[in-house]
Amino acid sequence: NVSRGPIVDEEALVAALVDGRLGGAGLDVYGSEPVTTQGHLMSPLLGMDNVVMWPHLAFWTREARGRLEEEALQRCLEVLQRRPLRVLSKDPRLLLQRGMFGCEVVHE
Repeated sequence: NVSRGPIVDEEALVAALVDGRLGGAGLDVYGSEPVTTQGHLMSPLLGMDNVVMWPHLAFWTREARGRLEEEALQRCLEVLQRRPLRVLSKDPRLLLQRGMFGCEVVHE
């Protein structure tokens, strides 16, 4: 999985892995988090030898944290200076935003 969890049909993925129609999977994002040992859609995969499940840590590098800090500070300056607030994410929840903190929202 190289994307956000909800883009994958997790129910179909679990069924294919449990039934042996899919040879294996490596996952680090899930439609619902945290994954628990019972009662979660992905719970049946936890004990499978052909499945690797890991928390999403790809962003946890020195460079990524630096970019995150820089972008957060830029957004704060935009709000404080009443400039248009740049939204760089393509997350559909953010794409619905048109105004925030008294600033126009600009999607890039």
